Amino acid sequence: MNRFYLRKLPSWEKLFLTIVLVLCYTLDLKVYANAETIQSTTENQPALIVYSSEDGQVSESQKLLDMLLGHFTTAMTFKSAKEVEEKDLKGIKTLIYYGEVEDFLPETVAKIFDSFQGTKLAIGQNSEQLGNSYSHLAYTGMAAVNELTLTKANKTLEIESRLILGVKPSSKSEVLVTGRQGNVTHPIFIKNNSTYFFASDKIDSTFSAVLGEVLHDVFQANHSAGHPAYIRLEDIHPLTDSANLRKIAEILKEKKIPYIVSVIPIYRNPETGTESRFSDFPKLLNVLRYMQENGGSIIVHGYTHQYKNDETGEGFEFWDVDANMPVTVPATEKPEKKTRTDFKSDQEYLEFLAKQKAFETNYIKTKVTKATEEIVSYGLYPLAFEAPHYTMSQSGYQIVSEHFSTYVGQLQLGDRDWRIMAPAPYETKPTFLHGMKLLPETIGFVEPDHPGAIDDMMKAAKQQELVRDGYIAGFYHPYLGVNRFVELIERMEKLPNIQWIDLKKVSTSVKVANISVKSADVDGVSVAVDYFGLLKSSPGFYAPKVKTATNNTMWTIAVAAGCMVFLFTIYAIWLRRQRSRMEGGNYYG
Repeated sequence: MNRFYLRKLPSWEKLFLTIVLVLCYTLDLKVYANAETIQSTTENQPALIVYSSEDGQVSESQKLLDMLLGHFTTAMTFKSAKEVEEKDLKGIKTLIYYGEVEDFLPETVAKIFDSFQGTKLAIGQNSEQLGNSYSHLAYTGMAAVNELTLTKANKTLEIESRLILGVKPSSKSEVLVTGRQGNVTHPIFIKNNSTYFFASDKIDSTFSAVLGEVLHDVFQANHSAGHPAYIRLEDIHPLTDSANLRKIAEILKEKKIPYIVSVIPIYRNPETGTESRFSDFPKLLNVLRYMQENGGSIIVHGYTHQYKNDETGEGFEFWDVDANMPVTVPATEKPEKKTRTDFKSDQEYLEFLAKQKAFETNYIKTKVTKATEEIVSYGLYPLAFEAPHYTMSQSGYQIVSEHFSTYVGQLQLGDRDWRIMAPAPYETKPTFLHGMKLLPETIGFVEPDHPGAIDDMMKAAKQQELVRDGYIAGFYHPYLGVNRFVELIERMEKLPNIQWIDLKKVSTSVKVANISVKSADVDGVSVAVDYFGLLKSSPGFYAPKVKTATNNTMWTIAVAAGCMVFLFTIYAIWLRRQRSRMEGGNYYG
């Protein structure tokens, strides 16, 4: 694939490129006025979360709680029970304690809970040490449940058998969630005035739906009932079958269903190392433009969707899956996994960590910038980001948040193991996304070799219906064909209270050097491009335009030359006939 580097071009080619640049600016790439400033949909009710964990640090379970709470407030502070102070209550409206493990709490914690006058929630272990706040509960030991019921809505969810904390509330308490196994029913979520208790020390996907629903009561959030939904067409790269993609796009257009298109701009062949671009496949590129104009919203799904010698779409890009750690070295090098004990001093250890983080920062920034530039160069405008296989370090989320306001999919909950990930049941802004809004994927995808995959997705959708505003969102690989897609989309259409999300009408922003893309309900999508800045920093941005212009010019020249040859041939034939007539006829002189 040809690349264009201005500093290496002869003078006449520089002139040609400049002309193409002006034409691109004036004729092809439109620049719109800026969209409205992104508005947060969450309420700012400051919450203090005090926790007890195994190592005293914020764990994966705390991160999942963060995701659940981020639907209601973005003003959250997490403090270890060993470090919290009374001054931390200043301005707090909701006080939460999460006992993930059994712990001996400092007296300060009990004083804080007794003195606090706002809404209180205790989760899991150690609530008996929270002063008089939970004196209305009598503990009866552990219990098992395999069924959960939301008592107000009378909705039930069957689960695998789980252990909970057995409690007996006072007669004045209200039970919002019950658990049952056999003929025995246990209270799981209990309300006593403005004090709440959740009888499980595990927060995971099993409990997230019911906990996500009753948190509306805790925060007194009267969110309207209805299920935001999206279907995402996954792993669209330059070698994608354009015919299947076009058929699916036409089906969605006919049904007037907006959708998301996860785009990987570069396909890398792991055997040869060669790279393919959308400019090499104009038919596919036209399909993508058709999709963008007819209900599809483009999002960045990595640059190559691979890290080492993996195939695009199969490999990881922002996580070293072999070492199960963040990307800290080039793909050809072996990463170092070290702890404090491997160094003589704290200074040496901190320098080692800083070096690794600096590499990861530059790596991610370069990848997302190149991906955005490549996509925009084709007249496609990305509105959000999705990490390949949903894997990314916690610092990676902070880096990405500098460029994207919206993240699509599920989240990796820590740097210990990429496989510990989860969705939220609804839209949320957890603190570890650093301001990004999460549009969660909640029902999975159509697995190629699983005949019952769509049934499983519908079962997951049923669980999401427990939450008044729970998302029903999944994805589909177009290479699986049109028939299975039709089955999936028709079954999703039949789900009650489904509300399809049009990402172009959601407040989003994407910003890399020299490019800004925004969307909003009122103004739609707006694009701002600093063309001359790109010419200086990333001349490859113009490769598709130059290639198209060059091809068009060559075709124009070829057609013109063909016409000239045709006319010359006609003229030669006419001239020959004229000469023949003069030589064969009578001559009078």
